[in-house]
Amino acid sequence: MCINKKNKINILFDASLLTYFFERNNYWRSGIFFTAYNVLRELEKQQIFNITLIVRHDRYNFVHKMKTDPFFSKFTYLKIYDECQLIHREKLIKSYINNIKATSNIFLFFLYSLKILKHCLYVICYIINDNLHTRTTNKIFKKTKVFFTPDAFIYYRIKNYTHILKYIILYDIMPLLYPEYYPNDFFTNDHITEYANRRCINKEHYYFCDSECTKRDYLKFFGNILDEDKMKVMYIASSQNFYPDYNKTKLAVVLDKYKVKYKNNNKYIFSLCTLEPRKNLVFTVSCFVKFIIKHHISNLYFYLGGAQWDKFIHLLEEQIDSLDEYREKIVRLGYIDDIDVNILYSNSLFFTYISQYEGFGMPPLEAMQAGTPVITSNNSSLPEVVGDAAIMIDYDSEEQCIKAFEDLYFNGDLRKYYIEKGLERAKLFSWKKTVDKMTEVILETVKRKDSNENKD
Repeated sequence: MCINKKNKINILFDASLLTYFFERNNYWRSGIFFTAYNVLRELEKQQIFNITLIVRHDRYNFVHKMKTDPFFSKFTYLKIYDECQLIHREKLIKSYINNIKATSNIFLFFLYSLKILKHCLYVICYIINDNLHTRTTNKIFKKTKVFFTPDAFIYYRIKNYTHILKYIILYDIMPLLYPEYYPNDFFTNDHITEYANRRCINKEHYYFCDSECTKRDYLKFFGNILDEDKMKVMYIASSQNFYPDYNKTKLAVVLDKYKVKYKNNNKYIFSLCTLEPRKNLVFTVSCFVKFIIKHHISNLYFYLGGAQWDKFIHLLEEQIDSLDEYREKIVRLGYIDDIDVNILYSNSLFFTYISQYEGFGMPPLEAMQAGTPVITSNNSSLPEVVGDAAIMIDYDSEEQCIKAFEDLYFNGDLRKYYIEKGLERAKLFSWKKTVDKMTEVILETVKRKDSNENKD
């Protein structure tokens, strides 16, 4: 398809996720947010799209901050009212009405009445504001050919425009594979149907899967309502540029920032992930302690980086508290700023990521780019990421884990081998390659749709 300035493709890109870059709470700046950012950057470089950033109304107050950034100032923004919010409020109103009917308590009667009034006011304001924006949004929607979302969600109003082709990035399918890790109210009835509705799963839309594993999982659960030909595997890439940097002076500065005193004869292994059960950190910490006890190692530490999952953190703390004199060997760094991650990767003796399941597994890729040997699991998507450039083990095998620690700790040549293999492997992944392939799919499908419409 020949693209010039006159026939650029109008694309709506859901940037609601990207507003979290401009919030103080860094907890939200994780994998899918960096994915959204890097995909947008590469799409903008293509010079074949007129990109409008669409932002959900409850996140739109961050747009003025986004516009102060040189990159985000390039775009036009469109506010959209999310009908899910409206539907949620309407359900709450019905629920409180039922509560009023079921109670004879005067206090509860007034409490429920006030809540009904509060939500009714929200609904009224929503409808007024939505109507005020309808003319603007409809005008833009009519000229739009593509809607792209990195958040696996499509707004109701956009769904109604059948001429707009919808492209969705799919990540892991954790809530269905491991529902025990999710709150009881995450699903209310039919898990499969509810998940399909939330993720806009159907035969009409196009999907970019972040791994073959993710594609297989979605087909396993939704093969009857998905068109496999419309599901393309597009490996994502690292969230920033990582590279080997073994500067110990920089390391000392970074560690001091996280209140860790650096000593020249100390070594450490590193793990970076959210502290949640499937990351398997309790198991990994336990293996680490058994390893240093077995070999009488006194100068090796285990640095844990990453934001907390509140429901899991107490389990890790209980594990660490039970380690007695080895407790000080486990160092929780907490959330690590982007500018500090590379130096911590590079200077670690090796990196561990013995996860129970990953839709893609970004940290092992980052560690390889930073010139660090990697120990990871042999399950889910992780073999797709590391290939033969890392030591892979069963996520629940204590014997294999301790053996992997021994191999990398005592064998400097083996560490060098995996550093070199990892650096080569990491070159296979780049955002340019990913988005180039996405663009090919978009252009091909737009051309086919235009051709079919011209025939009609």
